[in-house]
Amino acid sequence: MSPIFSLIAPASYTRPEILAQAAQALQSFGIAVRFPARLQNQKRYLAGDVDHRLQTLYDAYADPGTDAVWAVRGGYGCAHLATEIDWDRLSAKPLIGYSDLSVLLDQCHRHGLPAIHGPVMKEGVKLTADDPALRAASHRDFGALLALLEGKPAESVTLTPVSSALENPIEGPLVGGNLSTLASVAGSSLAFRAPPGAIVILEDVGEPYYRLERDLWQLAYSGALDDAAAVCIGTFEDCVPYGELHIETLFETWLAPRGLPLYAGLPIGHGRDNLPWRYGTNARIAANQLHFG
Repeated sequence: MSPIFSLIAPASYTRPEILAQAAQALQSFGIAVRFPARLQNQKRYLAGDVDHRLQTLYDAYADPGTDAVWAVRGGYGCAHLATEIDWDRLSAKPLIGYSDLSVLLDQCHRHGLPAIHGPVMKEGVKLTADDPALRAASHRDFGALLALLEGKPAESVTLTPVSSALENPIEGPLVGGNLSTLASVAGSSLAFRAPPGAIVILEDVGEPYYRLERDLWQLAYSGALDDAAAVCIGTFEDCVPYGELHIETLFETWLAPRGLPLYAGLPIGHGRDNLPWRYGTNARIAANQLHFG
């Protein structure tokens, strides 16, 4: 029996017609979602004020008829909730999302709750996209999400080593997410810090390279990556390059002096591909393969 998802809108506002289209496409794929009585109560560009978004979060976790909590989108606003959540009120349902959700995924892990970095609900519209490659990738990613919820292991992914590949395998917790989101909470009580031996995944969307460099510098000099064992970069969709500068070169500039191995090629991010993974579980890099936990 397929899992049933409680929907939350912890960040930006989404037009209801998009959510309706996504729900219909997901239903045809065998995924059932449950809308609360009032998912959104728009305030500026947000899905509601902090109290409204927080209450829908609590209600989603308290619903005995659902198996997971699924964000309809990211955008902006999750940090507002992360500082206010009474974590004792949350059950052991996995939270699913990415992008601005990165801060909530990280906090769930810190509080011993399961989380999955993966597609948000509104991306269900990709299941019926005109582009066959987009449809195929979406079917793969949503299928992989269901497999994770059923407890099945994720498939390994081939990486491209940017710095010299290590002879010995790397094994540690898989963490990270959206670069600009994680950089934005540096210096706060929500500051991201990779656990010892962690494999850190980073991705982003719509940022010029100088902003990406600023955010990467912020993470590096805030100590967020001091205990990491490796960094793997996903896609940087619609990020505006500077001349002939490659994103791998940008990352290597700040990570190589720290002795951090750098890998590219992950099908994870805001583009066509966004392979889901369990946040905080042990993963392994060996022979340029990332084996998810």
